Amino acid sequence: MKTYFMVQEKIRPGWIHEMVIKANEFEQCQIFIECNTLKINAKSHLSMSLLNGMNGICCVSATGEDSRTAVDALRCLGTGMLA
Repeated sequence: MKTYFMVQEKIRPGWIHEMVIKANEFEQCQIFIECNTLKINAKSHLSMSLLNGMNGICCVSATGEDSRTAVDALRCLGTGMLA
């Protein structure tokens, strides 16, 4: 399962923290975020910190139990942070 969303402003540490917290709510899923040329583990603060300052089209993908719910939740959070 995967979906895309646009990040128009530069990604900030607060956004990263919220995304990691949300991703870790889905224990039975592997969740990845792709932005520009990076594909990283959405559950890892260290990996996600590589997104700091980036913008553009991001892809959230997940495999495992509740992958659809996980992808939808992260997309909504990702786009909601921009409002």
